[in-house]
Amino acid sequence: MSELNKEELAALERERAKIFTPGWFGDLLRGQLGFGDTFWLGLFGVLLFVVPAVVLIGGLLYALATPATFPFLRVISGLYGLWALAIVQALLRRGVRGAWPVIGVVAATGLALYALSTAATL
Repeated sequence: MSELNKEELAALERERAKIFTPGWFGDLLRGQLGFGDTFWLGLFGVLLFVVPAVVLIGGLLYALATPATFPFLRVISGLYGLWALAIVQALLRRGVRGAWPVIGVVAATGLALYALSTAATL
């Protein structure tokens, strides 16, 4: 791999500093990011923030108001299913060329359907 010069490193740092900002989410949902960023950061990167919050809130609900736990988890699962469908739509806007992008779209669609199914049956 070639070494990056200082200007390229600075440009890369500026670009990566935009991740998870409101403008970045707009670009993500419009399909203006790269396929890898859209797939990995869109589907799984957001979970770095969502999962700890869901675990904390779910644990508190279980301890303080047990009957509210399953409805909360249904809502979260449904919201993630809708989010995954939005990512699938962004991936399709990016264009699917090659085997790995096709596998990515199929995997993202399966994840969305599984989350929605869980929301319906939990």
